[in-house]
Amino acid sequence: MDIQGILSTLLPLLPKVLAIAFVFLGVISLLYTVYRKRGGKRRFSVAQFVAGYLLVMWFGLVMMLTTFSRGANFEGWVNFRLFSGYRSAWNQWSLSEFQLIIFNMMMFMPLGFLLPLLSIRLRRFTPVLVVSLIVTIGIELIQMLSGRGIFELDDIFHNTIGSIAGYLIMQAILSSMVKRKLDFKSTGLALCIPMAFVVLFTSALAVYQSKELGNLSIRPAIKQNMSGVEVKLDARLPEQAKPVSLYVNHHIYNLEYGERMATLVQQSFKLQQQEKRIDGMNRIWLFADSDGHPYTFSYNLQDGGWQVYGESGDEMKLSKEELTRHRAFYEKWMLDHDMLPENTTFSIQNEDTLRWDIREPLDAVADGDTEFANGMVMLMPASTDGGAPRDLFYAMNQNEYVRKVEIISPAQAYAQVVGGNFYVYNDLKKGDRLRIEKYALVYTYDSKGYYQPVYRFVGTVNGEQWETLIPAMSNG
Repeated sequence: MDIQGILSTLLPLLPKVLAIAFVFLGVISLLYTVYRKRGGKRRFSVAQFVAGYLLVMWFGLVMMLTTFSRGANFEGWVNFRLFSGYRSAWNQWSLSEFQLIIFNMMMFMPLGFLLPLLSIRLRRFTPVLVVSLIVTIGIELIQMLSGRGIFELDDIFHNTIGSIAGYLIMQAILSSMVKRKLDFKSTGLALCIPMAFVVLFTSALAVYQSKELGNLSIRPAIKQNMSGVEVKLDARLPEQAKPVSLYVNHHIYNLEYGERMATLVQQSFKLQQQEKRIDGMNRIWLFADSDGHPYTFSYNLQDGGWQVYGESGDEMKLSKEELTRHRAFYEKWMLDHDMLPENTTFSIQNEDTLRWDIREPLDAVADGDTEFANGMVMLMPASTDGGAPRDLFYAMNQNEYVRKVEIISPAQAYAQVVGGNFYVYNDLKKGDRLRIEKYALVYTYDSKGYYQPVYRFVGTVNGEQWETLIPAMSNG
């Protein structure tokens, strides 16, 4: 979930949280009034009441966002690998992942910012640090025990850092108010944490831009613990491997291409843009036709594919003559805009879908030294001639030859599996039985659009189907 998605989740929750916080404040005010009438001498200022109210509201929003807005889908998962989120964001080169790191810190800044207003004792660093740790660890435990989240050390670290950043900002404000001028020392301290992360992310960007090839999302953020895991190999693995071809696709991680395709669809079918947003690795455009019927255009950064579809969901069977007529129109449209390679194979599916395919054998890809196309287009025509298709899925890739590259052998790739250096959705654990039945050299796209060779290992874990991909380039 990116920042926009987080905000869209938070806004509907805000009225409920405000109401709960208001009720809580009313109860506390009533109890305080009773306390004073019975001779209580301790007084609370308006600032303390306001800070308390804001903290209750903040806590309610955090709980709604991190726990109560989720389903119980995580089965008590834990992740004690510090900085695994950074490795995941780096491997995927994901804006959303980096945004989540920043958001996890910003989410807890109000805690450290408001605590010093509650009590003089909370204007010291140690009490704020202790309270911040107690609150974030408590939230992580609630997530784990309820199955609504993962207990992650990264979250505890970022939440605590965010709270300390808020505390330092408040200290700079209070110190400047006391001195009636800007306190450069406390202000400098308040800027340390933000500047450290600016330097960190700027350095990561500089390193990334200096590399020729992109990052591979198939790389694991954390290694599997293979102790106690039984691994059996049923395939013969060569100890040597010859060089293979490397390609590049300029439509992948190319926002300009996504914009161009969205504009082409909009103009070709006379659609009006309603909204644009980010959803993970997808860039989304929302359109509507002249009758107000909604259409969604989605461009996927990772594979360069895109899809446009109407949201009516109506099924429609077409005659052979109608399908032939629609094919002529849409095929010409794609050819006119260099979207359909030569030598594609056409077929009709389910009496309502036009399909174009072109496949290059993997052996030819590995040995080739020329540009080639690979992929498919699936299209469900509009109910009227020349209209926006009900569904158009475009996954046709143009791959440009770069050069030959050295790769590791299948045996070396298998050693990576044995060492746990592979991605798997559910972590392996002691007693699991991993059986590897076969392997193949295949290709996958990196974050700069390079079509890199990788090894695919296929088998089972405890009898269930399993497969993983291991980077094959020897300098990767």
